[in-house]
Amino acid sequence: MSLNTRLARSWTLFVTRVEDRYRRSSTWFHDRRRPRLAFPPATPVVVEHLVNGVLEIRLSAGERRNVLGRSTIDRIEEIVTSPPHGTKVIVFTAEAPDFCAGYDFVEASRGDVEQLIAHERNFAPLRSSLVPIVMALQGNVIGGGLELALLADVRVASPEAKFAIPASKLGLVYSEAGARLVVDAFGESTARAMFLGGRAVTAEEALSLGVVSRIVGREQLRAEALDLAAAIASWSPEATSGNRQILDVVTGRIEADTDALHLSSFAPKGALSQSITDFVTRRAATVPVMAGAEPELARSSVLSGTFSDVTVDHGAHLEAPDA
Repeated sequence: MSLNTRLARSWTLFVTRVEDRYRRSSTWFHDRRRPRLAFPPATPVVVEHLVNGVLEIRLSAGERRNVLGRSTIDRIEEIVTSPPHGTKVIVFTAEAPDFCAGYDFVEASRGDVEQLIAHERNFAPLRSSLVPIVMALQGNVIGGGLELALLADVRVASPEAKFAIPASKLGLVYSEAGARLVVDAFGESTARAMFLGGRAVTAEEALSLGVVSRIVGREQLRAEALDLAAAIASWSPEATSGNRQILDVVTGRIEADTDALHLSSFAPKGALSQSITDFVTRRAATVPVMAGAEPELARSSVLSGTFSDVTVDHGAHLEAPDA
């Protein structure tokens, strides 16, 4: 890590801690002046406009740490199951300071606890979605919030993000599906420390474990996630969806015909065919014409691979365009 990057992360952590302390003291002061609602409203799920195939889903109850009640989970599942036409990538963001501090205990206290907290079927549509999912994680990513986060394909985080699953502390035996998510992402040893030892994993540790792909300042977090999603949306949706399904089969989330998914890549006039054609055409333009050969003959020779190191077949290694 470069010195500038290390300093930037340290500064972000310092600013975030100062802001959080101020927010806590301010909240305490205001709470003394106004009573809390006995039954506060559920966390709203805001759906931003679809831009270039990127759909943003935003948890919008920062003052309640974006806790997950039944209606919030149902709304998330509904959007992921039937996203607006043209959706190529879904991005989850959350109102500061936290991504999500877990399940809504206030709601659980007056309802069916078993059907809400760590239920085996929570977020099922995210497990089988054909659309890739990106998540921007900040502050506390705990319990149900961690379950939600681990169903993403790519995760970016801010430096102060913290990952925990305090099941034993709360007296909860977790669902198999939720526990498997944590083990698959963090590894068995760290997962045991989280479930049984109350360990909280920092953003830096999550980066080293591969749980998050990048750490950026809280101010840049949403933009970073949206930029990443825009890049993904610019690629072949068939290939992106197919690769997500292949990975889900490998990790045991779904069952699918992986041979059919693989072979679909080689359809005539598909994205792969076009990529190969574009590459060979660019390469042909950089190869000198053979002495005495007609231009069209030389070009035909390049395309057929007779004097080029480009071989167009299913097992070919495609070099970079400038190679």
